[in-house]
Formats: sequence, C-alpha cells, structure tokens
Amino acid sequence: MIQLLKKLSFAIATICTVTTTSFANTLPQPTAKTVLWKISGNGLDKPSYLFGTFHMLCKDDLIISDKAKKAFAGTSQLVIETNIFDPAEIKLAQKEVMSDVPQSQRLSKEKYAFVDSVLRARIGVPLQRFDSLRLSALVGVLAQLGFTCPQPVSQEAALYQYAQQQQMKFATLETIKEQVDYMNKGFSDAYFFKFLQGIDSLKHVTTRMVNAYKTEDIDVIQQEMNDADMSYWLLTRRNANWAVKMPAMMQANSCFFAVGSGHLAGENGIIQLLKAKGYTVTPVLN
Repeated sequence: MIQLLKKLSFAIATICTVTTTSFANTLPQPTAKTVLWKISGNGLDKPSYLFGTFHMLCKDDLIISDKAKKAFAGTSQLVIETNIFDPAEIKLAQKEVMSDVPQSQRLSKEKYAFVDSVLRARIGVPLQRFDSLRLSALVGVLAQLGFTCPQPVSQEAALYQYAQQQQMKFATLETIKEQVDYMNKGFSDAYFFKFLQGIDSLKHVTTRMVNAYKTEDIDVIQQEMNDADMSYWLLTRRNANWAVKMPAMMQANSCFFAVGSGHLAGENGIIQLLKAKGYTVTPVLN
C-alpha cells in the first residue's frame, strides 16, 4: 500500500496528459524556457527559488542542471509538494485510496470487464486484485507504463537526499492525505475511462512530455494538462493554496521550492500568483 501511494503521488506529472485536446487559438504570452525561477523583493532578505520537477523519470533522464545545483546550494530549506518519505504520513493517507464500495459492485458488468481486460493485458493482473481501491489509485499503477524503463525514479528523492546530506531544513506544501484527496477529485471515473481509452498513446505522450521537460518548455507541459476538472483540482486549487503558504516560508528561510513543472506557467500558475503578491519572479537561464 505504501508503494501504491508513492506511485499515485509521483504520477501527477505524467498521467495528466493522456486526454489532451487541441489548444486554444489564443495562447498567453510565452513563458521563458526554464524550470528554475528566482523569487525576490517584497521584503525578502534573501531570494528563494522555484524549481519545476518531473516527478518520475528514467534514471538516464534524471539530470539536475548546474544552475539548479547552484541555486539549491544558496538556500537553506528544501520545500516539496508532500512528504513522500514519511511512512507514518503515508499510512495516515491509506484509507483515502480505498473505495467505499468494491469496484465489482459499483461498476457495470461492461465497465468492469473493460478495466479487467486492460489490467490483464498491460500488467498481467486482474481487477479483482484491486477491487477495494478507488479507480484514481489505478491511474498511479498504470502511469509507469508510459516510461521506456522498467523502474522510473523520483526526482524529488534525489533532491531530498542532497538536502539531507547538506543538513538543510525540510518542509512541504501539503500532506499526503490532502494530495490524495485532490487526486481522487481530479481523477474522476470519467477521467479514468478516458485515460484507459488513450492508454495506447501513453508511451508516446510521456516521451513527448519528458522531451519538453528536457528543453525546459514549461508552457508545453502546462498546456498539455488541460482536462478541465483534472486541471482545476490538481493545479488551480493547489497552486492557490501553495501561494498562500509560500510567503511565510520565504520570510523565515531562503527556500528551494521543488514542485511539478505543470504548476509553474499559466494564468493560475505559481509564477503569476507570486507576481500578483508583489514578488519579483525572474527566469534563471544559465
């Protein structure tokens, strides 16, 4: 169960792209191509940094740039979305992935058979094995199929390990229980079945998103995450919550905020929300 919750938490940055639709005809002003942003002004004694991650990556793709390492070294506290490294916190969130009614009782025979056939074909396991779980939890199970390697690794884990070595302070923007609750709302049954219908393209979409991340094109990443309900719960609502918490954190410590790259750009992205609060948020290009 702990591993399942970790997979569900790591999955956000990759599985939100399968139901991609066409972009709007008019796009906002392009954001600078970088996943690293400096936050200063508005009474801060020292700058903080906002770093966009890709929660899961194949080991060969897990490269943290020199500019990110330099910014990291100049801060005193690492802040990530949630504490995926605390077994006690994960245990508290376990019931959030459990379905009130077993899937064998809540799904129609046709839908149950469809999900069962996908699971058997893709991971060799029947739906009966996951009967007591929410469908949203299965998104996390299936998301790893998009990668070209058998065992993707966590970028946040690499940052956390470095922070521990440097004896940096550590904080989070939300609890795992809160994160899973947002995922349950964002990954509705309707979203789940769209996800399954597009699963044949998952590897292609994931590769495209990883390539966008490598070129630090956060606009592409944000625009891909355009399923309305999913985007509202997983991006808009959470970004607004985080933007309220970040000022006090930055006032107390120089922070290195590491969150999914999809949270950065856009009208409701963290960059714009911090600017609206009076901070100077500038791209770090090299």
